[in-house]
Amino acid sequence: MSAAHLFEDFGEEKPKLADAASLPIEVVEDQKLEAFENGYQAGWEDAVAAQSETQSFVSSGLASSLQDASFEYHELRAGMTATVETIIKSVTDIILPRVAHSSLGAHVREKAQDMVRASLDKRVEIAVAPENEAAVRSVLNDDIPEPFLLVSDNLLAPSQVVLRTEQTEAELDLDRTVAEISAAVTSFFEAQTFEVNDG
Repeated sequence: MSAAHLFEDFGEEKPKLADAASLPIEVVEDQKLEAFENGYQAGWEDAVAAQSETQSFVSSGLASSLQDASFEYHELRAGMTATVETIIKSVTDIILPRVAHSSLGAHVREKAQDMVRASLDKRVEIAVAPENEAAVRSVLNDDIPEPFLLVSDNLLAPSQVVLRTEQTEAELDLDRTVAEISAAVTSFFEAQTFEVNDG
């Protein structure tokens, strides 16, 4: 049970029933309308405040989720880059040199044919390291037809071949080509690592 009836009320004086009845109907209607508008305005302000609070909560949640996703993306990208780098470096350091050396004869044949087309009826000298002479000869079908002349050159490394005509000279250097490919791969992954670290 409330003890409010024991204390004096110093609040706004409320019109007594007799006073309300004595007021003109327009004044009473105006008071009702004002009370309704004040209540409606207060409800509207509460709804706007609640919506702003909800939007703020959703926005901060979305920002947090996007930040987490960005972090996970960069972490995943760094992991994938490291894995791919290991695979590509294995290919360029181990497999590519073996494939290049095993296909030396095919490279020589292709380059020699290009030179023959460019300089018709001129002799093309193919200089190789002594240890590669047999491999190149077998690719060129043992008996080397004119205009080719296969010679051995002690100054050449096993990965080098020099093709000469009277006017031009072309060099195939598989080790240098493999080194350039390896350097390009290394440079690419260094750039990727730098980009991942900088975000």
